[in-house]
Amino acid sequence: MNFSIDRSPLLEALQKVQSVVEKKNTIQILGNILCTVKNDQLSLCATDLEVGIKVTLPVEAREEGRITLSAKHFLEIVKELPDKKLNITRKDNSWVELVCGKSRFNIVSLPAEQYPSLPSFEDKTYFEGKTDALVEMIDRTEFAASTDATRYHINGVFFECLENTMMRMTATDGHRLSFVDQEVFLTNPDIKKGVIIPQKGLTEFRKILDEGSPTIGLSFERGYIFAKLNHSYLFIRLIDGEYPDYRPVIPKMTDRLVKIDRQEFNSALKRVSLLANEKSRGVKLTIQPGSLVISSSNPDMGEAREEIDVQYSGESMEIGFNSKYLLECLAVMKSESLEFNLKDRLSPGILRESAQHNHTYVIMPMRI
Repeated sequence: MNFSIDRSPLLEALQKVQSVVEKKNTIQILGNILCTVKNDQLSLCATDLEVGIKVTLPVEAREEGRITLSAKHFLEIVKELPDKKLNITRKDNSWVELVCGKSRFNIVSLPAEQYPSLPSFEDKTYFEGKTDALVEMIDRTEFAASTDATRYHINGVFFECLENTMMRMTATDGHRLSFVDQEVFLTNPDIKKGVIIPQKGLTEFRKILDEGSPTIGLSFERGYIFAKLNHSYLFIRLIDGEYPDYRPVIPKMTDRLVKIDRQEFNSALKRVSLLANEKSRGVKLTIQPGSLVISSSNPDMGEAREEIDVQYSGESMEIGFNSKYLLECLAVMKSESLEFNLKDRLSPGILRESAQHNHTYVIMPMRI
């Protein structure tokens, strides 16, 4: 193998693929990037067997071939090289020589034959999806997914088809539920039962959506989701399990509607939660006609109380919530005005944006 490539596009591609590499892998070869030169194209591949990525770049190829290089060392070297053309050559002893300007490195490589085979990306049937819709769906759900390893079937987001070409993305950890409905595809893929996308795969998927393209190709096949965007390909092994039926958790009747200014509510919550119990993060909301009082009490630290104006004309009530769960939801909402739908102190609350009802956040109350 012998080829030349400009340093800047190579660095950008390496930064993209190395995030997939498992930092604490038990299989040495998975700490490497597979580099393949064929038809004046360099493909860089990385995988942890659950998520895999492939990025292709044009190169000046003098000799085709395959090598694997340490993802960490390859990236660190290229990052420090001058912004010039880089020549990479495989030596007879399986070492790889990198020459850039007056810099020269010889790196030990592992045989490419040891690298796990990756699925073929090119022969899939891809559905064209809107990147802006997918970005919004991920941002408004990912934070609510469970991180409890014993509940693996909710350690990701549930992606399913609804009627009329609408798609839904849902996440829950048992204490809160966040779901978003969006039109993503012109024609929905055949995933009637829905698929569960794990969190690491979703994080990598979210990164490639930032590349600026208005659309992305998605394919669903035998326990995997494949994504194609510009010169990047991604595969994610889906969680094999049945997502719990979340619909019964959504309250059918809520007879108290509180309209709140998002920024005021967010700022007051942040201040009051400073003195909340560090483990439960509990705050008490006292709702009265025209006002909302947020309070917290911690025997070891003290008490906090703040009152904000709201639009509410019903009976007074008190209810407790985990402030962290409220703040994480407020962080992804954008409308100035929010609608908090409540029933009583023991029933879940529903939080939505006044101007946008396609995102619903259900949060379980706490005993304060």
